[in-house]
Order: sequence, then C-alpha cells, then structure tokens
Amino acid sequence: MVAGVCVRGLAVVAVLVAGLAAAARPAWAQAEPAPPGYVPPGGEPVEAPPSPIKWHIAVDGRLAVPMGTLPPKLPGLGWGAGVQITRAIVDLGRGLRFGLGVDFAYLRVQHDRGTPGYGDHLQFVGHTTFAGLVVLDGIYGRLRPWLAAGGGFSVAQYRDPGVQADPATNIDLVTVVGLIQLALGLDIAIKWGVDVGVGAQVDLTISNREVGAPPVRVFAPGIFSPRLGVGFRF
Repeated sequence: MVAGVCVRGLAVVAVLVAGLAAAARPAWAQAEPAPPGYVPPGGEPVEAPPSPIKWHIAVDGRLAVPMGTLPPKLPGLGWGAGVQITRAIVDLGRGLRFGLGVDFAYLRVQHDRGTPGYGDHLQFVGHTTFAGLVVLDGIYGRLRPWLAAGGGFSVAQYRDPGVQADPATNIDLVTVVGLIQLALGLDIAIKWGVDVGVGAQVDLTISNREVGAPPVRVFAPGIFSPRLGVGFRF
C-alpha cells in the first residue's frame, strides 16, 4: 500500500513538473539575448529635422598679417574689419548644410613716416576685398561651425609719401588684383538670435606689381586675418 501511495505521489509530482516546464518554456524563450543589430519596434533612431535657421549676417574686427615681404618701414601687423552674409541652401544631413555667401572687408598695414609740414605722412598698403563664397556650416544647439571658400577681387592701394625734400619720391598706386579667399570659424549663440564668433581667414592676392629697390611685390601673396565678430542668425 505504501508503495502504491509513493507511485501515485511520484506520478503527481511528475505531472506538476511537466506542467511547470511547459508553462515556463515561453518565458525562457523571451529571455534569450537578442541577436546583434536587433532594434525593438518603435526604437529606430529618428534624425532631427533640419534647422529652420538659414541666414547669418556678421560684422567683425580683424588683424592683418602680411604673408610676404613688405616695403621698408611697414610693420608686420595691421588692422581691418569686414562683413559676411551667408545663407544655407541644401541640407546635407547630420546637421550639415551647403550654402552661398559674400564677404566684404578692408585690411590695412600702415606706418607714420613722421614728416611734419608735408601733406600726408602715412605709408600704407590697403586692400578693399569683395568675394563670393561657397559655405559649409551646421547648427548644433548653440554652436555653428563653418567653413567658406571663394574668390573675387581686391582694390589694392600702396601709398608712400616719400621724403619732405623731394616730392618726386611720392608713390600712390591703386589697382585691382585677383583674390582667392579661405576662411573657417565657430559662432556661439547668446540670445535672440545673436551670436559671437571667432575665425581665421586667408586672402590670397594675385599680383606681380613691384615697387622700390630692391623690388618688392607690394600686393602679393596676401594677408592672414584672425578675427572676432558679432552675428545675427535667422
């Protein structure tokens, strides 16, 4: 009799174990690790929509660092200012945009020859530049990194008042030279669409005009310009 009870007890245990195993099998299947690359429904990454900000207008102050040999007495550092206007046209994805723009600037390196009593005392090289640009930029929160390249022309001027005793030594040259422009920078938004930015620019000028003895190419090869500016994006 005891043996019969044991047999029936074992049979009941076996049935319960089999039932529990069958019930647990789906849970075990769901607990298996997901295959590589599996994305659950609704978990696909969604790319942020393109920024509605398209235009950027900036004004800046610049240092002018000549990249070549200048006539005697002129220093190796000058000053300048500029305006840049750009517009994003095509969204390239991942926040990048392609656009067009223009840049206007005046750059000058000068020296006061100190010739009192005789007209203008300033010796200088000046460039008034105009360039059309292609622009790559992006809007990433408050940050707007950008890269620009283009070409145009510069109205270049060199003036040397010479010496007081000999007006014939005066030099005043004005000419138009070719221009290749490369620039990059980073703008940081503050508030109400206003940003501040830092950047650097290279203006490569194309000219063979020479002055002095020994002769110096007074308008080439160009000017390097670190700059600091304020802009407005909309």
